[in-house]
Amino acid sequence: MKDREKNILNFILENSRVTLAELLSHFSISKRTLYYDVEKINDQIKGCGQIKNIAQEFSYIGNCEALKKLISAAGSAYMFTSGSRQDYILEKILTGQNFTLQSLAEELRISKNTCISDMDAVKATLRSKELRLQTKPVYSILGNEIHIRELYLILLQENASLIERISPAIVAFDHSCNLQLTDYSLGNLSAFLKFIKMRMAKKHFVKSCPGLAEAQNFPYYSSVASLIELENEPEKTYLSAYIASLPSLNHNVDDNLVERYVNRVIEKFEVKTAITLESKDEFKSNIKRHFLSSYYRIKFHFPISNLGLTEANVQQGALYKIIKSILTEIDGDFPEFHGMRDEEIGFITAYFGGYLTGSRDSGVRKNKVLLVCPNGLMISKNLEIQLYRYIPAVEVVGAIAISRLADYNKYYDYIISTVDLQAYENVIVVNPILTKLDIQRIMNKLLDFSGFTYSFDVDLLMQVIRKNADIINENQLHHDLAALIYPKKEQNKEVKNPMLKDLIYDERVNVVQHIDKWQDAIAIAAKPLIDDHSIEPAYVDAMIDSVNQFGPYIVLDDYFALPHAMAKVGVNRVAMSLLVVKDEVDLLGQPVNVFLVLAAVDSTSHLDALANLSDILCERENLQTFRAGDKKDIISLINRY
Repeated sequence: MKDREKNILNFILENSRVTLAELLSHFSISKRTLYYDVEKINDQIKGCGQIKNIAQEFSYIGNCEALKKLISAAGSAYMFTSGSRQDYILEKILTGQNFTLQSLAEELRISKNTCISDMDAVKATLRSKELRLQTKPVYSILGNEIHIRELYLILLQENASLIERISPAIVAFDHSCNLQLTDYSLGNLSAFLKFIKMRMAKKHFVKSCPGLAEAQNFPYYSSVASLIELENEPEKTYLSAYIASLPSLNHNVDDNLVERYVNRVIEKFEVKTAITLESKDEFKSNIKRHFLSSYYRIKFHFPISNLGLTEANVQQGALYKIIKSILTEIDGDFPEFHGMRDEEIGFITAYFGGYLTGSRDSGVRKNKVLLVCPNGLMISKNLEIQLYRYIPAVEVVGAIAISRLADYNKYYDYIISTVDLQAYENVIVVNPILTKLDIQRIMNKLLDFSGFTYSFDVDLLMQVIRKNADIINENQLHHDLAALIYPKKEQNKEVKNPMLKDLIYDERVNVVQHIDKWQDAIAIAAKPLIDDHSIEPAYVDAMIDSVNQFGPYIVLDDYFALPHAMAKVGVNRVAMSLLVVKDEVDLLGQPVNVFLVLAAVDSTSHLDALANLSDILCERENLQTFRAGDKKDIISLINRY
């Protein structure tokens, strides 16, 4: 591979997704030269992946581990991205490997200045976790032992080869205690136990952890001493808690507690978003399965890498804020889930986001996936657990051996397999332990966060057309299909959801001293929306009927109500209006001063405004600003958010 081709590949790997303009500018080459280089790159890396150009954005789609092996076998140094270089450096330090900056630079085939820059980034990562780097006499990390181990656990999640290094001692422990850990769990536990023993040999022990005390009641607790080869209560407790957090086929979790928690989350979600979940039983079953799998990881606060968290924050930011506020609000009733990590909240957001994606049609449409694996049921079950953890909008319809695939007659959208199946279409080849790239590829196929629509693979369409028609110009057809399926959004035509300040302004805010009935309060609060034809009078009746039917569910917070109707009868456009009643109004036993009427037209267009509202109500003094009833102060408060 020529130097420029290496650099182009590295640049794309480094940035995940790069526009045509960025590549042309960075390398000072013509479009024709770039396309030629990309074609040459793809020719050399075929079999493990390819650089794809979708709507003039270039990204690598394929198996990163296979790419590394391919380039290494060809005699070239693998070009680490800056992120993977820093992870590599962290792992060397954590596992006690000695090196100098010069030897590290030579090993990674980078300049010493780049190596110094990577080391600075490593120091910044450590500072973010309240840790620090010691450079003499050797590189080592100082700080809270649990934080150091958490850092190693995060690195473990990126390692696809652990399944090949399962310790016989761990297998024996799993068998004797009847834990039925998945292969993924056995691999992680083997590596983590080795790391723990190395730390203890250097006199680095965890201190007493009251939050993990429940682990001392687990039936395998007494057997853990044989694993760490030491009678140390805090260490036994810590390792027992970690084992409980691993995916298992024999989980021992309070099903009723999880059921109540899920019910409360859904109930709060419907109230806070004015969205009625259809197909609720199916949705509840899926999200409950996630909590059962993750219960002890969440309860004991073990880390998890959520690869879609950034995507969820960017594409579903409003939904993420709302879900976070709901989970925070019910913390007091469910201490087991208190202080949930942002990564976990990102997973829950993805479940709701996946539901809303499907609910735009008549029902929830999830991709049906068939798992095909030559390595046995354990690997397949492990893949199933990972899929449900990372990708909510999926239904595993079966897990079978390759020999049974030809006779399989149930419907599926995709095959996910650990080996290539060239005779079949819609096959996604993955590692037994899903890597970052595996998950991204599956999500690209199964989900399209940006538009809440299903995406299509242009290359697959080309294959179908090639089989059934004569193509005059393949390149032009490929280009036209890509333009049709991945249309570029024009900046001036891009529709953005309104914020709270876009919906609440002077004409839509009223303040009165006293109203006798809550029904009248809702009607008066909604009047500005009737006057500007955002809603019809029928919607007011629907809001009142809804409260009569379901009770005071519209009371979001102390003294604050969000009148809305589940059915969108009489709504012409998304809108809000606000009424402050200085004397409290009795709403079926709940005192209310503030009535914020919401008229929603679908399941998503009003979420940004509600996320603003959630932010505002997080500050308790802001509620008092609403209740005080100064229109100027209320408008100013809303505009600040």
